[in-house]
Amino acid sequence: MSTEDQVDAVLQAFSAGDWRLCLTRAALLLTEGNPPAPVLLAAAQSYSRLGHMPEAAHFYELAAELMPEQAQLLFTLAARIRAQLFDDTRALALLRRVQALGPMAPEALSTLRKILRPRLALAELARLDGTVHQAMLRGEAWAFDHEDPLFHLMWCGDEHLNGLVRHMPAGRPFTAEARAARRARPHRFGEKIRIGYLTNDVSDQHPTMILFQGVLEAHDPDRFDVTLFCYTDSDLAETDLEFRRRYPNLVDIRDLDDGAAADLIRARGIDILVDMKGHTRGARVDLVNRGLAPVQVAWLGFPGTCYGIDCDYIIGDPIVLPDGSEPYYHELFCRLPETYQCNDWKRRPHPVPSPRASLGLPEDKVVFGSFNKPAKITADVAALWARVLEAVPDSVLWVLCQPGPARENFVRHMQGLGIDPSRVIYMPRADYAYHLARMACVDIALDTFPYSGHTTTSDCLWVGVPVVALKGTNFASRVSESLLTAIGLGELVARDEQAFVDMAVAMARSPLRRRALKARIEQNRLRLPLFDTERFTRHLEAAYTVMAERAAKGLPPRAFDVPPLPPRQGPFA
Repeated sequence: MSTEDQVDAVLQAFSAGDWRLCLTRAALLLTEGNPPAPVLLAAAQSYSRLGHMPEAAHFYELAAELMPEQAQLLFTLAARIRAQLFDDTRALALLRRVQALGPMAPEALSTLRKILRPRLALAELARLDGTVHQAMLRGEAWAFDHEDPLFHLMWCGDEHLNGLVRHMPAGRPFTAEARAARRARPHRFGEKIRIGYLTNDVSDQHPTMILFQGVLEAHDPDRFDVTLFCYTDSDLAETDLEFRRRYPNLVDIRDLDDGAAADLIRARGIDILVDMKGHTRGARVDLVNRGLAPVQVAWLGFPGTCYGIDCDYIIGDPIVLPDGSEPYYHELFCRLPETYQCNDWKRRPHPVPSPRASLGLPEDKVVFGSFNKPAKITADVAALWARVLEAVPDSVLWVLCQPGPARENFVRHMQGLGIDPSRVIYMPRADYAYHLARMACVDIALDTFPYSGHTTTSDCLWVGVPVVALKGTNFASRVSESLLTAIGLGELVARDEQAFVDMAVAMARSPLRRRALKARIEQNRLRLPLFDTERFTRHLEAAYTVMAERAAKGLPPRAFDVPPLPPRQGPFA
């Protein structure tokens, strides 16, 4: 058979959708050397459809070398796959080749920014994010169609723009017809309200479950029938120490396809389905959009609105979801009275602080700390931190950042801001109990923005560390304010950037002020609402009751606020 006939046979199999036959027919051409570009492209796409992603990336790269007119697209496809395989170094090298070919297409630009963000290429990110921001302000569709919703929140605090992002990292957007069919599907409400939580974070070492596991135990079994539907991958599930064995109402749907999982969930007669993922990694959007319950709710996992996910309500509080923000959300507001974030005080470790010397920290200097993940650090955040360090010469900054490109880039960036590298100390990731113990050594925690600390901020407060935060402009940036207010420290929320610097500097210069703040945190920790698991759960149950009662009466969802319970007269623990 001639080479031309072999190529035709490969392309015929590909056109017929027989990916395995396509690869079988291509094998000889691929091993002989110098295979034609159409064969390379067919091989890449066949491997991709069969789920063999390293091979797909390899052949996309080879095809790009032979197809200059499509090189930008093919190198971008290869880079996306390399990034999904956690080979960011190779992905970045491919995207640099795309950059060299001329103006980047939207998909390439989006992929490049997602890779650069955790690597802390802050100056380049500021320029690239600025390009997207200007395009959004001009109303250019490509900017909203290619923007990853979660990474968007890392740099953009504009609630109006947040609500216009239309990219779906997973799944397809629901339709109005599908939503109407879900709400109209016959359903029997019972004496108990049946709640189904849907998540892939079920490990007691995951930040979401650190917050949430206490709620599952605090739910009133006489009024609520609760099921935790879990599709956690095996790697994360294996980190769990005891929760998965201890909790009796866990239903594992990881190995079920969406159809089977939907049938199982519906068979349990769930009244309210709570999606705890939104647009985060691994979310099963198509499962949610099959219509699993008469009421569907977004809570906890994604700090903002979620285009395309069929949820009637988003659960927040008056700080993260203030009056006036309603037009920017696809969901209706359900606002809890004190904070939207649950916390488990019973199982959260409260370890003895580690000695500073054991952590490589100076005993005689003020230690500022940032425990948020590096992707939350922006050029603006780094600039503010540099101003604080410059104003407090006898201080250091302790940052959560792994060895590698992110740390190297941050060193260079801070040097460019005039900060000696010796004044920035780095910590690697650690197991949770040890992480809390080292947190407690810090004098002052400096927040990030526009994506503030969430579990990280409540962790700091749990171990007695005051957090200096900035007044937010969207859900993700207002969380620290919500948490600080719920523990009686709302004055630590600075009104603007200069106030942020002034507050951090004043606290650094006043050991008496720091001691007083730590004493207030300790006094309020088991008295005020932030860590009061039972009180929070009663408020959450009140929200579910309103939702279920409206649905049972055939009424459409409507925004509402949950009234607070009477204040406690003493400690809750």
